Amino acid sequence: MNNPQTTATKDGNAQNQATEQPNQKDDWQDHIAKLLEYSKQLKDDYQTQGEITHQLAKAEWRLSLRSLALITIFLGCFASGLVLLWAGFLGAVGYGVYDLFGSVWLSIATATSLQVACLVWLWKNTVYLSNKIGFSKTLKSLKQLLNLHGN
Repeated sequence: MNNPQTTATKDGNAQNQATEQPNQKDDWQDHIAKLLEYSKQLKDDYQTQGEITHQLAKAEWRLSLRSLALITIFLGCFASGLVLLWAGFLGAVGYGVYDLFGSVWLSIATATSLQVACLVWLWKNTVYLSNKIGFSKTLKSLKQLLNLHGN
């Protein structure tokens, strides 16, 4: 009961399966080649991001050193201001107020308020610069590099 049409169909299916197997083999090879290409690109991207993070850390280090140097200068000014400004400028202002109004208490209050205003200004600048010290951008870049930000 072998029908010639049934035999031809079986031969056609066998032929289709034979041609599909090499295609599937080629597809797997293409997929593996793409995976290798993607992994190489990923490695290159991580290496580039690591180099950029390194450059960022160096730049932040230089800026932090600059801020530390300026803080040191401001603290020196703050300390010397306690002595020099008191002895020089405030002594002259206190003497001028005393000479105008004849009140020792008014001259002391005027000199003290000017000194406090100067010290407050120096302190605010010191706090502002001390907030600039750090590696916030480097840490953010490292978290992105290592995917630690939780997304």
